[in-house]
Order: sequence, then C-alpha cells, then structure tokens
Amino acid sequence: MQAYNKSVFNLKLSKSIVLTVIGFLFIFTASFSFSYLFLGKLIFREKRQEIVKEIELPQTPTPYFGETQKEEKTKNILLLGYGGKDHSGGFLSDTIILLSLNKEKKTACLISIPRDIWINLPLDWENLKAAKINEAYAIGIDDIKYPNKKPEFRGKTGGGNMAKYATNQVTGLSVDYFVSVSFDQIVKIIDTLGKIKVDVPVSFTDEYYPVKGLENETCGKTPEEMEALKQKYSGFELEKQYKCRYETINFQKGIVEMDGTTALKFMRSRHSPTYGGDFSRSQRQMAVLKAIKEKLISLDAFSKIDELFPELASLVTTDLNLPTTKDLVSFLGKPEEYKINEINLSTENVLTESKGPQGQYILLPKSGFGNWQDTQNFIRKEMEKEL
Repeated sequence: MQAYNKSVFNLKLSKSIVLTVIGFLFIFTASFSFSYLFLGKLIFREKRQEIVKEIELPQTPTPYFGETQKEEKTKNILLLGYGGKDHSGGFLSDTIILLSLNKEKKTACLISIPRDIWINLPLDWENLKAAKINEAYAIGIDDIKYPNKKPEFRGKTGGGNMAKYATNQVTGLSVDYFVSVSFDQIVKIIDTLGKIKVDVPVSFTDEYYPVKGLENETCGKTPEEMEALKQKYSGFELEKQYKCRYETINFQKGIVEMDGTTALKFMRSRHSPTYGGDFSRSQRQMAVLKAIKEKLISLDAFSKIDELFPELASLVTTDLNLPTTKDLVSFLGKPEEYKINEINLSTENVLTESKGPQGQYILLPKSGFGNWQDTQNFIRKEMEKEL
C-alpha cells in the first residue's frame, strides 16, 4: 500500500464523509452496474410526453407498518443523495438506495428506488399527500412549510425518517439507519481524499452542462428576441437557445483521474446525445462511487472510526452515532467478502409509467397506486437468489 505522511493522512481522512459510513456502505456498490438510479436494466423513455396513461387513485394501500423482512443478521441502511441548497430543487433526493447487508450470507443487496415513484407521504398527524418519493426528504426537513408533522418527521433527522417511511412502504423492509449527503459534499470528499481514478465506461460529450451562476444569463439577446424564443420553444429546447449558460464537457472511455469538481460534472451530466439520460447517469455515479471505494481501501480508512466520526457527522445528516457506527463496522466484518446483489425496480417488472394530477411523469406499481405487495414480493424473491 502506498505510504502516507501520518499527519496529512489523518487530516484527509478526518474531513471525508464517506470514510466510515458512506464509504463503508458504498463499498458494496463497487462492482454493480448501476442502472437507473442503480437499476440494472431500467431504461426510462426520454420522451416522457408520449406517456398517455393517467393516474388511477387508490386501490389497496400497503400499510406502513405492514409486513416487513428484518432479521438480526441483516442491517438496512438508506442512502440519499441530493443536489444541495445552491441547486434547483436542492433537497429533492436525486439518489435513493436501500442497502441491505446480510452478515450470514455475506451479501449486499442494493435496492434502487426510482425518484419518480408516486407515494403517499404524511404531511401532518391526519393527512397524507400523494407525491414523488424524492420529495420525502425535502418535506421532512422543512418544518416551516410543513409545521404540523409528527415529531419523528421534524428536526434534523425528519427528512431521513420521512424517506425511511416512504422506503418501507415500497420495499416492505424496515430501515435501520439513513445517511444523506449533497453532491457538493461529495466534491469535498474527493478533494480531501485526493484525486480518484474513475473507470469511464463510455466516451461521451455533453454540450449543455450548466455553468453555475449563469442560469439567467441573457447571452446578449434583447427582450424582444427572448420573448420570440419563448413563443417558439419550451422546456429544455428553450434553454438550448441560451448557449452561454452552458459549457461543453468531454470524457474518454478508460481510467480518468478526477478531482471533486470534475467528478461532479461526470456524475451529473444529463444531455449527451449518446450517453445522457437517467440510465447512463446512474452508471456514471456508480463509477465514481467505485473509485471512492478504491481510494478508501488504499488509505485504510475503515480502521480510523474514532478520529473520523466528529468530522464525518459535520458533513452528513444521519441517525448513526459513533457507537452505532462502530457496531455496524464490527457487525459486517470484512467488506471485501461481500457479494453484490442488485435489485431492479423498473417498468420491466413491477412499475408502470403514468401521469400525475399536474401532468408530471410518475411511476406507479402495476398492481395499482398504493398497493406495494407485488413489489415487496419481487424484492423478497430477488434477495433470496443465490449469487
């Protein structure tokens, strides 16, 4: 293993979010091909305007405290990634993964939850609101807009608990812990660890990566020209007329050394004609997580829990504390012994595309809104497969 100056080594590790929790948990995602938000074969249609099926409201909602699968040999941790306060929709969960670790089987099941799943969320003591599952964390942390939530859905861990509630509905699995992190924090992680080596799976170019701070730049257009464009175009086609708001980024297939900012662009790029969209974006996110994992192993990060936790806690939101983190690491044993089992919720198995009340793209269980039994049965069956 590469030798490091001890003081520099400890400084780098003490400032990294992934070192014990994120790093240790994401280590299991390393070999996993990560299709849509970590789904193996899920490819959602980019032309979502083609969806014609309207939402059908409830048949048989699955109770939150319904049947769950939880054994002492397993630990279930919900991993959430979001853009951050400086991003549009900053606290909407861009990444939702339930990681189920089985100590006996030495398996890490990654249950990917598409952000467009339509689900009931508890806004107060009595009322439920149908919303996308990626809103759960944002609603939970917003005690001003939603002041009448139950105590468990308020305060610092309210967002995580709301997301745990939603995840339990979909999967039927109890959730032990949650860890949430913004993409900005991932940049800090990578920069404090040092550059990471990312295996870029496909060469691609994105000519429309947004430049922070130029979101409202007129690009030299007059008000009259802007109005004419508004009448002619809408959505992203309108945005494309303001080229100065974007930069072109390019990545070549193979091993590429990246700092935090470059890795963020690689993960968040959306508009490559050959490697854009949610499926490809999810693959790229996994490639970065794998690179972080390799860096952590090279630094022997997982033996440094006591000194890392104070800084760790300042960079993430989690209901893990130092004793439970140490217990978790001890419980799991050697991470390199675990096999990856990816579980794919998609339109190819248990989900179907639809429209919400405002015409928004949503995903429903094929068995009907709020009825997650078939989904839970599918997950259970997939978890029991031999690897």
